[in-house]
Amino acid sequence: MNEESLVSVLREQVERLYRMDFYKNKLDQARIRPSDIRSMEDFRKVPFTHSPEFIEELLKEPSNCSLYSEDVTRVNFSPSGSQLYPVYQTNADIKRMNEVSARSFEAAGVKKSDLCAVTFGYHLFIAGIFYQTQLEYYGAKVIPLGPGESERARKIINHYRVSVLISNPTFAMKLAAADGIPSVRILFVGGEPFTSVDGYADRVRATFGRDLTIIDSYGMAACSPLARSCRYGTGLHVMDDFVFAEVIDPETGENVPYGEKGELVITHLYKEAAPLLRYRTGDLTIMERKECKCGRDITLPKGVFGRTDEMLKVKGVKFWPSQVGTILSTFPECSNRYRVVVSCRKGVDVLELVVEGSNAMRDRIDELSVRLKQETLIAFNTITVVPNLEQGPIMVDKRKGNQDISFI
Repeated sequence: MNEESLVSVLREQVERLYRMDFYKNKLDQARIRPSDIRSMEDFRKVPFTHSPEFIEELLKEPSNCSLYSEDVTRVNFSPSGSQLYPVYQTNADIKRMNEVSARSFEAAGVKKSDLCAVTFGYHLFIAGIFYQTQLEYYGAKVIPLGPGESERARKIINHYRVSVLISNPTFAMKLAAADGIPSVRILFVGGEPFTSVDGYADRVRATFGRDLTIIDSYGMAACSPLARSCRYGTGLHVMDDFVFAEVIDPETGENVPYGEKGELVITHLYKEAAPLLRYRTGDLTIMERKECKCGRDITLPKGVFGRTDEMLKVKGVKFWPSQVGTILSTFPECSNRYRVVVSCRKGVDVLELVVEGSNAMRDRIDELSVRLKQETLIAFNTITVVPNLEQGPIMVDKRKGNQDISFI
C-alpha cells in the first residue's frame, strides 16, 4: 500500500472511530477532526492511546462502553492485574483476521491437506479458538488438543500423523523429547519469547532431531495477528494489511527511523469492535523495511525483546533491564533470576549484574559480558554468578533510591 492509499485508509478508520465517545473525546481534546488527516504528518498528530485508559473503557459494562457495539459476536478475555478485560470481535473483525492469517499460513507452507493440532488454551482466552478458526477458514484440518496431558497429546499426534503443531516452544519440546513426533514438519510457536532469544530455534530443532519450519508469532489479546514469520526465516512480518505499525522514541513520542530501537505503536486499519488507535504497546522492538520472498516487506527482525516502560538512562545510554533477561535466556546455565544494580561513584554510573546460575556459568561470564555490550550498548562493570538469588526487583537504581521494576 503506497502512502497516499495508507493515509486514505487511516482517515476512514479515524472517521469510524470518531463515532465512539472514547476516541471522539481524545480527538476533540487534541482539536483534530478526521477530515484534517491528509498526510502521514497529520496522522502523527493524533494522540496516543495508553493501555490503562483503554482497559478502563473496556471494563465498563457493555451498555456503557463506547468500544462495544451490538454487532459484537465473540467475547474473549485477557488478564490485567487481578481482573479480566473483554476482547470484542464482530463477524467482520473475525473474517478479516481469518483472511490475513490465511495469507500467513500460505507463507508458512501450510497446505489444506495438513492435519493441525492446537495445544493452546480454549475457553475464555483467545489463543486456542484464534488458531482453530483461522486454520478452518484456510481449509486445513484441526484437532483442538488444548494444553497439558502431554502423553495423550503425543499419542494423538503420532497416530493421526499431525503435520502442523501449534504450541508454545517449551511444550513442543516436551512432546518431542520422549518418543518424538516425526510427522510434524511445521511448528507454530507463541506464548513466550522466541525470535528474540538467540539459539532458541536451534535448541527446538535439536530436540526434534531434524530440521523443520518454525513460525513465530507476535500479538496481543487486543490485536491479533500482529506479526508472524514465514518459511524464509527473515523475521516477523507486520500484517500491514491489518494494522499500521510505528516505532517511536518512548521519551519524546517521535517516530524513529527504520532500524532503530523504540516502542511499537499499533493502529487497526479496519477493526470495528474495540479498535486500537496509535496504541502504545510498551514493547521494545526494531522495525525494518526489506523485501521477502513471501511478499511482505515490513519486519520485526528480532521480534519484541523488552519493555519500554522500564527505560533508564545509564552511562548516557537508554537502557531497558528486561533485555538482560532475554539475553540470559540463551544461557542454559542460568535461571530466570537476575538483578541489575546501578549506582554512581564520583559522578560516574556503575552497572552491576548478579545472576543466579550454576558453576558452569562462571566460565561463560566473558561471553555474557560481550553479548550484553552488543545488545544493550553498555559495558557492565561487574557480573557475579550466585547459586541462589533471593526474590526481589530485577532493577535497583541506587542513584534515586531503590526502583522496583518487576519481581523475579
